Amino acid sequence: MTDHPSPPSTLAIIGAGAMGSGIALLALYADFTVILQDPYPDALERARLYLEKFLAKRDMSDRLGRVTLTTRLDDLATADVVIEAALESLDLKREIFAKLDAVCRPDAILASNTSTLSITAIAAATTHPARIAGLHFFNPPAVLKLVEIVQGMATSGETVRTLEALATRLGKTPVVARDTPGFIVNRVARPYYGEALRLLGEGAASHVEIDQLLEKGAGFRMGPFRLMDLIGIDINATAMRSMYEQTFGEPRYRPHWIQMLMLSSGNLGQKTGKGFYDYPGDAVSPEISPAPQARTGGAVWLTRGRWDNGAESALRAAGFEIQTFLGGTGTLAAVVLTNGPGDGLADALAHLDEIDARTPVFVPCNETTLHAILPFTSHPERIVGYDALFFGRGAAAALIPSPTLNVAVRKGAESFLHALGCAPLWITDSPGLILSRVIGMLINEAVFAVLEGVADPEKIDLAMQLGVNYPRGLIEWGRELGWARLVSVLDHLRAEYGEERYRACALMRRWAREI
Repeated sequence: MTDHPSPPSTLAIIGAGAMGSGIALLALYADFTVILQDPYPDALERARLYLEKFLAKRDMSDRLGRVTLTTRLDDLATADVVIEAALESLDLKREIFAKLDAVCRPDAILASNTSTLSITAIAAATTHPARIAGLHFFNPPAVLKLVEIVQGMATSGETVRTLEALATRLGKTPVVARDTPGFIVNRVARPYYGEALRLLGEGAASHVEIDQLLEKGAGFRMGPFRLMDLIGIDINATAMRSMYEQTFGEPRYRPHWIQMLMLSSGNLGQKTGKGFYDYPGDAVSPEISPAPQARTGGAVWLTRGRWDNGAESALRAAGFEIQTFLGGTGTLAAVVLTNGPGDGLADALAHLDEIDARTPVFVPCNETTLHAILPFTSHPERIVGYDALFFGRGAAAALIPSPTLNVAVRKGAESFLHALGCAPLWITDSPGLILSRVIGMLINEAVFAVLEGVADPEKIDLAMQLGVNYPRGLIEWGRELGWARLVSVLDHLRAEYGEERYRACALMRRWAREI
């Protein structure tokens, strides 16, 4: 492969669908000459109308003259860089790249926009694998800032550097990733959908409640079910199946029967008018009803256990007085226990006789189920399970009622959450709850990606924030929540389900021991 005498000026794109048309638009914005190829003339006409519309909005209509629309691969011979954005089929991509290898100049770079398939396997169909790389844009490409540059086993450093410069000129942030199944984003994001589907299948909560908790309780832009509807349930299911097959049945990526049922029904999300939600009516996230005005202040008995993860600061910010031992005067607004089963929980529950019977008693259920806690007390009617990892951190919070929960205690628990600025959502007793389980598995997957050399922690955090709008970098989030706490959540899930799917990454265990 020869040196490039100058930066690329002619960009060719294969595939005139939403992704290919979006990349072509970016290239025109950046003043490239563009060749857009698709075997279907109707697809090319739709792409032309799309480009015409959005170029006009920026007063760039004259740049439409820089686009060549063609059905022939032979017309890509003059391109400096070719980006393939065809269907996600390894056989199809290998066929396309073998043809490009013969048609294009020897110094042209050939890149695939694949989201999960092996670049090394695609490059093996060519005689010049050093010029083959992944250039993975995210949908919609005009909005999301990330581009993953995937380096196959034979990809040259020159190819990577040229693509980094190209991505930067297109206004994107490039992140270089190792050629592993799913690369960074599509690999690390799998638990966001997989665990949400499992929770729905187990009846822990409805799809609306799960979305609300992840959006309002943890700050995700879109909950997993709304996001699957936007992406397309078929596309999301294909990515999950591809990851599962490429990793030879790794249980963390096992597809869920609910996805397969949706595929069979033809309800694929927004593009079909119906998915987990109905469209257009459900295109906007359902709002949680505003919390009623509640009296703030009062005293809270807060214990000092290992699940105290910012509870005191949240309570003080809401105007509550903190008691660290019983003996104060007046009625307590709540009891917030932060002890686990082996961390003084039984001793704390033994003091319930000293507390007004209407006072809600919050017990953390991150490493145990509420059902397993109730034998520790003779007053189950006062017990409410809660997620200690995310206590008071968002506008929604999951609560678990004991089977015999007193009506007055339930109302008191809701009033207490309202005073913290949270809307309470009552869910079924389920291992790991919602946020701890989904986010714990996301963080675990990010740590696995670090361990396996996909990219360094900073790049993985950047990729997840820019590629899928995550509210935090996952490695950073793990440090904040505490590696030892996260290991406990995962160990609890593994013990309850008996599945290797929930094994904590060895690197996470190492980090937990180093604290």
